[in-house]
Amino acid sequence: MNLVRGLERRLERLLEGVAGRVFGGRLHPTEIAGRLAREADFARFDHETGPATANRYTLLVNPKDMDADPAEMEQTLTLEVERYTAEQGLRLEGPCRVRIETSEQVPQGTISCDAEIAPGPLPAWGKLVAKDTTLEVGHNRALVGRGEEADVRIPLQSVSRRHALIWREGGRAWVADLGSANGTTLDGIPVGEDPVPLEHGSRLVVADATFRWVEERDA
Repeated sequence: MNLVRGLERRLERLLEGVAGRVFGGRLHPTEIAGRLAREADFARFDHETGPATANRYTLLVNPKDMDADPAEMEQTLTLEVERYTAEQGLRLEGPCRVRIETSEQVPQGTISCDAEIAPGPLPAWGKLVAKDTTLEVGHNRALVGRGEEADVRIPLQSVSRRHALIWREGGRAWVADLGSANGTTLDGIPVGEDPVPLEHGSRLVVADATFRWVEERDA
């Protein structure tokens, strides 16, 4: 329930004032925040890289409850869900989006929510930079390896199919080796299966492929 309560409280604060303009006071921020947070929690699933959740949410309200264009609220909710899933280390399969639509089937004064897992290209939040190549990291939890299923693919025979995991959680980046044959080192120190903080500018060696880790702010 930590995901539910944490996200719900943050959304409630953000929706104060905005919800009143859009719904004329007929839908309280607590109702909106609670429904979206619960749906994000219900949609959680176990991906091979770790915990994940849905990336698209559609909030449905009765058209008589809608007084204004919800675009500002949609943007606010989308950005907050993006931020919160990154802080919690939850993988998203595609870009996050929260939409607010109307439906006559929804009773007045209530709200419905549908969650969807919609794969799609993600903007890079980090990069592995080598002399002749740059590999983008877009997923919150990214599988690094030689295999076709890897999110960050390094097509070298020395690299294992499932070699390492890079993710962000708690406001920072992390790396862990996945029991690879030829190992992973960070600034010359071997990386095991326990998470190690990945600092901007660090030298990351995956088997015999050497990269510099670059955070999105400087990518």
